Amino acid sequence: MSVLPAYSDRLPDVVSAEYLAAVGFDGSVGQVVRAPDVVLFGLGDSGEVGADAVRAAAGCLAREVRGYSHLSITVPAGLLRPLVEGFVLGAYRFDRYRSDARLTAPARIDLIAPDADAAELRTALVLAEAVTLARDLVSEPGDVLTPSALADRAVEVARACGLSCEVWDEHRIAEERLGGLLGVARGSRQPPRLVRLRHLPDQGAPIALVGKGVTFDAGGLSLKPTPQMIDMKADMAGAATVLAAMSALGPLSCPHPVDAWLPLTENMATVDPMRIGDVLRVRDGTTVEIRNADAEGRLILADALVLAGETDPSAIIDVATLTDAAAIALGRDIAAVMGNEQPLIDAILAAGKRAGEPLWQLPLPPSYRSQLASTIADLVNYTTGVRHGTALLAGLFLQHFVTAPWAHLDIQGTALTDRTHGEWPQGPTGFAVRTLIDLVTTGLPR
Repeated sequence: MSVLPAYSDRLPDVVSAEYLAAVGFDGSVGQVVRAPDVVLFGLGDSGEVGADAVRAAAGCLAREVRGYSHLSITVPAGLLRPLVEGFVLGAYRFDRYRSDARLTAPARIDLIAPDADAAELRTALVLAEAVTLARDLVSEPGDVLTPSALADRAVEVARACGLSCEVWDEHRIAEERLGGLLGVARGSRQPPRLVRLRHLPDQGAPIALVGKGVTFDAGGLSLKPTPQMIDMKADMAGAATVLAAMSALGPLSCPHPVDAWLPLTENMATVDPMRIGDVLRVRDGTTVEIRNADAEGRLILADALVLAGETDPSAIIDVATLTDAAAIALGRDIAAVMGNEQPLIDAILAAGKRAGEPLWQLPLPPSYRSQLASTIADLVNYTTGVRHGTALLAGLFLQHFVTAPWAHLDIQGTALTDRTHGEWPQGPTGFAVRTLIDLVTTGLPR
């Protein structure tokens, strides 16, 4: 089947205008119409078509052409990469646990692109494969993807992609004084893990990536109600994002050294969970009074941020499903970014724009820091009774544990989507994988 791009202001004449009018096709972004011997997919106004529109249109196209065995797609000039990205990501399905799983993607796709660049095609496929990895990991049930299982998966990815990988078990974690990670893990029968991945093309200062890896979050003693617990296998989306981004660095020949730190645990109330009022000691000696056992992500990130800082990185970027407040503020399509250096934040915002993953900067007001004060410890992990600005308070908590240039991506709203649109099928998104890859391969501002 031949597949042709179409524009709202310039429709191909292979199908009659009367037919297109009858089926309501006007070439707007994401529209797809199947006509005799041809499929048309809309790209919007021909004067305004960009990568985002092509990714979205290709994602819609991929779902509409399931069942075809062979496609020939005509690619708009200069837009091969976003079209391939969007098509592969739009076709994504996680069928591992479905009894009716079936292969629905075309067996063969020919791309008709006169200005085709093999490197652009390869980059698109690597990026789509990385996002697919993140989606697959987040889709796995919590009883399958335990902390140990996720660490094992990281070892496999590292071996396949040319990364150095080190895994710390619970004994090494205790020796390294990771009190935040140990405190959260106390409530689970599943032991914690700490994974370090390294991409080492040269000996320069590394960019450090940190990903929150709570493989299931029941809330600990601050037990979540069932409706809020349903998606909590996805509380390791930050770790999945970082692992997936690292998987692409070798294939893309990233010239910059990158370290990744993945603290992995469950947050349960099964064995000896941390109690409200307990005091944990993070690796740098900071003591934290527990006011809410469900504010656990910042505790495990604190240890990982300290570890990352000890390597003298050029910058630290953490990714986490951290606060509902960020999701409430920005919704399902935009993630929050905050940090301590504007040039780094600007670089992340620019990378997100290029990747088609929109981010919005939130502030870290110094005047709010007093709300993290404890009467018996250095900090509290949660400010009881405060409803406003809680995403910022979480960011300020993390900021305490960094001395390098640092940015925090809160992907609570964007890690999952509740609707299918563009290249985003309903469910895990892999949001921020492409942003991180773009950022570290491009290099940080000097």
